[in-house]
Parts: sequence; C-alpha cells; structure tokens
Amino acid sequence: MKWSEFENKKIGIWGMGREGQSVLKALKTHVSECQILEIGEETLNLLNDCQIIVKSPGVSLYRDEIEHAKEKGIIITSGTNIFMANKNPDSKVICITGTKGKSTTASLLAHTLKALGKTVCFGGNIGQPLLDFVDETPDFFVAETSSYQCADFIGQPDLGIMVALYSAHLDWHGSLAQYHKDKMNMILQCKKTIHINQLDMNVRDDFFCDKDEKLFRTSVLPLYGNHNLQNACVVLQAIKALGFNLKNCESAFQSFKPLAHRLQNVGQINGVLYINDSISTLPEPVIVALDTFADRPITLIVGGWDGGYDYTALDKMITERKILALALPDTGNKITTPYHVKNMREAVRLAHEKTPSGGVVLMSPGAPSYNQYKNFEQRGEDFIKLVDELKGNKNEKN
Repeated sequence: MKWSEFENKKIGIWGMGREGQSVLKALKTHVSECQILEIGEETLNLLNDCQIIVKSPGVSLYRDEIEHAKEKGIIITSGTNIFMANKNPDSKVICITGTKGKSTTASLLAHTLKALGKTVCFGGNIGQPLLDFVDETPDFFVAETSSYQCADFIGQPDLGIMVALYSAHLDWHGSLAQYHKDKMNMILQCKKTIHINQLDMNVRDDFFCDKDEKLFRTSVLPLYGNHNLQNACVVLQAIKALGFNLKNCESAFQSFKPLAHRLQNVGQINGVLYINDSISTLPEPVIVALDTFADRPITLIVGGWDGGYDYTALDKMITERKILALALPDTGNKITTPYHVKNMREAVRLAHEKTPSGGVVLMSPGAPSYNQYKNFEQRGEDFIKLVDELKGNKNEKN
C-alpha cells in the first residue's frame, strides 16, 4: 500500500514489538492524517473498528480474527509489504528465506556486496525491520525474510534466494504443506531466483568453484561446516547473477565475522573446544553440526522446549556414533542417554568433566528455548557465560 492509501484511515497496528514500533514511526512520518490504534491480545476487540490492520509477523495469518476482518472488508497488510510499496524504486531488493542458513547467507551476501564497493541496507527478520530503511537509497536492500513475512508478501524483489528447507513453525502455518507454500509465496514473485539445490557453484578439492573453474580456497571463510560452504556457494551464485567478478569475493569472505549462536567458537579449555549453536531449534541442524565435528570426540548438549518434532534420526545418530549426550528438558527425554540434566549449568559442568582433550562440547539443542529461556540468544549467552566461568575469563580461542 502506498502512503496515500493510509490517509484519513483508522489503522490498527497488531503487535507493538520491533516491527510494530517501526510501523508506528513510519506512519507518523509519512501519513499526515490518520488514527492509529495499538492492538494487543487484551484489546483484540479494537480490530473491528479498523479500516486497515498492519499485523506483526508473529501474528499468524490463519487466526480466526484475521479471517473475520477480511470478511468485513478490512485490509490486512504488514510492515514488509508497506516497505515494498514505498521503497526507492532504483534500489535492488534481494530477499533470502529458508528454514536454516538464511541469516548467515544474508549476512555474508550483504558483507560481500559492501566489500565490492556497493551501498547496502541489511535487515528484515534479522537486525532492523525493512521499513526502517524506506527512505534510504542504497544500491541494494538485502533482507532475511521469515516464513511469517513470506506468507502474505506482496512485491517483486529483484532476486529471491531459498536456502535449506525443513519443517518448522507448524503452529503458525497449520501444516508442513502450508509452511512450504508460504515460503514459496515470496520466491514466486521474484524477478530472478536461486535455490540452494540448483547451483553452478560448488566445492571441489577445498576450492570454491564456478562449475569446473576454481575460484579461491574454502579456507578463507571463517565458518565451520559443509553446510556453510554450501551457503557461501549460494552467495557466490547471487554475486554472479548480479554481474560481479567472483574472484573479488575472496577478500570479502576472509573478512566476514561469523554470527553469534551459529556454530560459534566460544573458546578452549584444556584442549577441549566449546561451540555455541543455540540457533539450532530443530533436530536436523544438530545432525549437520555433529557431522561438522565428526573427526573429534563430541559431548552434545541437547534438548529444549517440545515443539513436537521427530528426534528419531538424531537419536539414532547419537547412539550409533556413541556420542555423549547431555539431555535438557523437555525434548531431552526423547534422546537415549544415561545423562539427563536439569539445566545448562549442570550440563556445562558435566561436559567439562566428561569431555577428553581434543574433543568438542557442542551446545546444539535441536529445540526452541521457551521452557527455560526467553529466546535462543539468551540461551546461547548463558552457555557462553558458563564456559567463561570455567575458563576463569581467560580467552583461549582458536
């Protein structure tokens, strides 16, 4: 919706978190006459008074209140859609989505474009809401786009990127089929698309390659895991699609700083490496993380809020590889292990006692954190704090 369409309207902002605050600020800046209602779970009755509802991503598109509002002719939109309708038309928009890997891929792409001399505004589901940048005029807007934001996305990004896709957020979307359909809603509107399973870029003999042409060594990228090499290949594919020289990406990759809570190197104690992978909220990424350190003894800290995910494959891997698993409530009960711990402090203490020199303590829960923490960031920070206590605050990183 253009700014003019909000004039003289009664507008409800449903959800006053980061996205809602961004919408409020933008409407006050760009719309001269309108009435704004701030709506939360205790004031849902105000929805019926609105002509337009701007919902936050956390509000499911499939709630009964949304259906009832649509039946009454109330317009439903989002901060992302408002951005797409009012952004600088000369700036290119790149949207990255998927279940896992989208934050790292989007961050590495934004970093690489900046290193190539381009101006970039980076945000979306990570960092600042896109609407905060609506008055900016960069060369590129790079947006990490969640499934919630994809579901009702309206616009035409210049490039859409799909990274690894699993099962997630079924409580919001209703089913796995709807989750995948909602992800594809944004992708299908893009002028060009890149899918992680359909790349010219590949890794061969420890080199990033464009088909058969070697570009530069993979060792320049300061990230763990083959999955991150694949995410880097997605970035190279995007850089190629945008018409830049791929070999100029080497120095950009080398200077990239890994994101926190994603196979983050927390440090070493007595030859044991401690890894914070708190972003792991599904069982599939834990399997990937275990493969990343397959050549070392692993103590796995696993478990969290029970979202109803299937842990059969993960439990089988832990058993077959004889991985020492320290299982946290509640999903830890689905893991076969003699060690069921009450909290992170107990898990870190036990991991310190049981892991041999040369091993890895991998905190990759494979579950959301809501039963013991506000979010995965808080969980990761608690793990880091506990490891720092063990180190006596001595920083002995690789």
